[in-house]
Amino acid sequence: MLVVALSLLALALSACGGGEGSATVSPPASPAFSSPASPAPPSPGASASATASDVAAGLARQFPAPSGPLDVRVTGTGSWDGVPVRHLTYRSEGAVVTGTLSVPTGAGPFPAVLYAPGVGCPRDMFAADVAALQRDGVAALAIDPPDGRDPFVNPISVDAQEAADAHVRYVTDLRRGLDVLRSLPEVDDGMLGYVGYSWGGFVGGYLAGLREPVDAYVLTYAGADWVGADPTAADGFPADPAAAVGAAPPGAYLFIAGTDDPLFSRSSVTRYARAASGRVRLQWFPGGHGDYWAAPDPGASLHRAWLERLL
Repeated sequence: MLVVALSLLALALSACGGGEGSATVSPPASPAFSSPASPAPPSPGASASATASDVAAGLARQFPAPSGPLDVRVTGTGSWDGVPVRHLTYRSEGAVVTGTLSVPTGAGPFPAVLYAPGVGCPRDMFAADVAALQRDGVAALAIDPPDGRDPFVNPISVDAQEAADAHVRYVTDLRRGLDVLRSLPEVDDGMLGYVGYSWGGFVGGYLAGLREPVDAYVLTYAGADWVGADPTAADGFPADPAAAVGAAPPGAYLFIAGTDDPLFSRSSVTRYARAASGRVRLQWFPGGHGDYWAAPDPGASLHRAWLERLL
């Protein structure tokens, strides 16, 4: 099992995208389906008799709402793909989260997007994308995942409780990130989007199930079944992301996946997407895990155009 976990970790680390850009991606394949998605069968993390309210109640217990001062601090400035950004930290239930904030010039308030990378992936994997949104009048906050800073967590583990604890940590950090965006006068807190890659796409379903104030989700290279130990086997862990997103009210979801992804199978991705309701689209791209993000301008900016229509 340890060898399997290490192999999965190596695959995840090798697919963090190009940040400022590298290889190009093949033209998009045809979408598997569009909204509305049909209901999913009950997930392994919830019994057949569980209702959406049961799942929502379980999520609220497993992921208690974070509180306390955010203590946002600007630690420096920089440039991402030619646009100015601010590097910052904020507090999240005993942890200090590192992130980068991008705000367009002008009057505002602006729509904003929270970016969540995958296992071992730095936040600047989204640098070119964040810069493109800024030029289009959309603010963004990209954070580092909790396995890339202190206190370290191990999401790809052979221990279900360890994996579950890592997911709770990431969800907490992301909820606090949404709080940061909503606290900024430059941001319109009624127009928020979310972009998650791999681990970030997996935990995005929990944000939806927790009914966080997100208007449009982009969940990429993520399925309903975790690549390490099954977190739903941990004591008290109520649901996988498919059950969580199935408990959410109808929303807007764009799922992007690779046809040959070795980490998340096509059936796992499809189950995740079919659990969502509302405006749902699943778009397949040729290639393996993360190829879409390895392009200098991923997929001819499919997800950005989708976000900008909705925000």
